[in-house]
Amino acid sequence: MNIWIRGGTSDANNISKEIKRNFKDSFLILTTTTDFGGKIAENYADLVISKKMTYDNLKKTLVNKKIDVFIDATHPFATHASETGIKISKELEIPYIRYERPVEEFKDAFYVKNFEEAAKLALKISKKNIFYMSGIKNLKTVSEIIPIEKLIVRILPTSVPEALKLLPSKNIVAMQGLFSENLNKNLIIDYDCDVIITKDSGKSGGLYEKVSGATLAGAKPIIIKRPEIDYPLKFEKIDELVNYLKNV
Repeated sequence: MNIWIRGGTSDANNISKEIKRNFKDSFLILTTTTDFGGKIAENYADLVISKKMTYDNLKKTLVNKKIDVFIDATHPFATHASETGIKISKELEIPYIRYERPVEEFKDAFYVKNFEEAAKLALKISKKNIFYMSGIKNLKTVSEIIPIEKLIVRILPTSVPEALKLLPSKNIVAMQGLFSENLNKNLIIDYDCDVIITKDSGKSGGLYEKVSGATLAGAKPIIIKRPEIDYPLKFEKIDELVNYLKNV
């Protein structure tokens, strides 16, 4: 069985690991959008493709590699990738499976639909600084609403040059990885923040540690809800996904 996993996430690597363990003769292709992600993925797949793929290129590669199953394990906010995968899988009549990180609700958090709404709410309820913890992609939107002097951001070190176009270096925390509850708490306190902005990236995306860290620091969490997509088939547990593959 030739399996395509569209990933770039820790979920994709864990799924790959379980598939290789259960399907010894499978040929597993894992895709990422960065070279860094690709290096990690090499430990879990037979072939790693580390580049952004156009619609036509993705479709052509699926045909050339004779893919039997398409697994979408992209980030919950990578809507374009998911929608493209659903469409191409349908056209090629390849089974499409979505792995979705389980949603965790926090009763003391504010939930909003998008980053613009999050920034406006943060500005309304904050009396100190605001800690933005959602990466470089939507920083421009947030920085156009929240005054620069109030905005603290945590981003990947590789995103610093882009962030410096919007913020002074003293407002930027460049770190990579998942962070503990205690580290999040201390950063929030040290930067004198009373609100954090993050997105519902799930447990494997460090959401729990961000929210609990904020709570311990006396800061209010604002969480951007996941986009809603009508997936043909979805699993929230890797073992259930693997069991389904055994019957494909």
